[in-house]
Amino acid sequence: MSTITCASCGMEYDGSGLQAGVQFQCTQCGNMVQVGAPAAPRAVGKRPTGRRPAGGPGRAPARGPARAGGPRPAGSPMAQMQGAQNQPAYGPPQKSGGNAGVIVGIVVGVVVLVLVIVVVVAAGGPPPEDLAKQKQEEQNKQLREDMAKKDAETKAANEALKKPMEAAMNQGTAIEAAIRGSDATTLENMFDWQTYAAYNSDLIQANPEFLTAKSAVLMCTGSWDKDKDGSPTGTFTGEAPFGSDSLRTRVMDYIKNFYFGAQNIRWEKARSEADGAAFSLTVGSNSYVGKRIYIAFDKGGKEKEFWVGAPKGSSDVRILNFIDKDAFTSLQTKEAPKKRTDDRNPLRNPDRDPDKDPAKNPDGDPEDPPADPDANLPEVANTGGMPTEAALVNCIEELKRDNPLNDARLKQIKGETSKAEKKATMGAMIDLLIAAVKNNNRNAKRNISAALYDVWDVFVPQGWEKEDMVYTIDFNGQSDSDLPIRRWLDVYNNYKVD
Repeated sequence: MSTITCASCGMEYDGSGLQAGVQFQCTQCGNMVQVGAPAAPRAVGKRPTGRRPAGGPGRAPARGPARAGGPRPAGSPMAQMQGAQNQPAYGPPQKSGGNAGVIVGIVVGVVVLVLVIVVVVAAGGPPPEDLAKQKQEEQNKQLREDMAKKDAETKAANEALKKPMEAAMNQGTAIEAAIRGSDATTLENMFDWQTYAAYNSDLIQANPEFLTAKSAVLMCTGSWDKDKDGSPTGTFTGEAPFGSDSLRTRVMDYIKNFYFGAQNIRWEKARSEADGAAFSLTVGSNSYVGKRIYIAFDKGGKEKEFWVGAPKGSSDVRILNFIDKDAFTSLQTKEAPKKRTDDRNPLRNPDRDPDKDPAKNPDGDPEDPPADPDANLPEVANTGGMPTEAALVNCIEELKRDNPLNDARLKQIKGETSKAEKKATMGAMIDLLIAAVKNNNRNAKRNISAALYDVWDVFVPQGWEKEDMVYTIDFNGQSDSDLPIRRWLDVYNNYKVD
């Protein structure tokens, strides 16, 4: 049996019964094979270019009856050609040298590796030191946020306090100017009388002892206590807190009487700037903060406190409270003076000429009655006296304007240490009284003679009562006599300055 080999691909066929020169198509590569033609040597490493035999790419054609890729063609070449025509055709083999598979493999490997890492991390979590570091960072962040929030709150609170505090300090000069200029209207409008009255009411409601405290004289309605003989005891008993209107009247009358006209009125700025001068108070549901404005003046006693404030964050400040620790003594002296133990002591004036004192009969012997205090009175004549101290001169000018002397000015005269200045002031007042009587100026007569008595009543000898020294105005009118002038001239002449 002869074998026929395809010159193109080397496929072998059984050539029994085939005549030389016959051609058939190779089932492996599709080229024509000629019977009797010599077999061409097979190129080493050259891949076939025709259709691949059954069995997959790159597989060598089967030799003999059990070739891989399909059964060996049986029978004659013709049968083999017919069988070959029934075999499925295959395209050309893939080109070698492509790297797409390698790249896909690498990508898949990376994805798998990432998935493995994710699974491991998710399953095991971060190391303990990383967790501790993360927790510490979170705590530090929260701490910074809390501190920033607290700083913002503190800053806002300070700003809310700063506004009323600064506004209160700005009122110090205004309060001083109003008192110095005796400007009652301006000062009155600086008060919040509603809040002031409500604050007093809250204090008394919380502690009823305020009704008997010394401060009650400016807080409450009430009266000065008297003994069984009707003499003042020096005690004030309050009944109920003032309303806003009655409080306004009481406080402003007090300020006008004891502050206006005082000397060296001044705002104690350094005292008000001190931390201790700040205050806070609650009235009803409203809270206020501010500063105590301290006002002082000569012979005025302790500093006077004007509590100037407003709600936090507001600069609309008002006077919310007023304290004068000398108010009780001042008002008690004016409204309920205690009876002097030497009111009728004929020797109460050590400067008076003893020959003129009606003390001839200290035991009250009716056979030796006291001398007539009106005997030997001097005739009416100007003294020519005039003080040089500014405060005393201001008192004389106030009387010239037909105004009464308030307690602040009376205190200036009483507190004058120079007897010469004091006697000159008395002389100037007597000269004004002479002019007032001559011109029948009723108000001036009353104001001047009342001021003389308020200052020098202790120098009035026994037997002369207040109505004998003062030109009072009552239902009976007013006296036209010159006796009060002559009595004051007698006191003036006996007033010693050395």
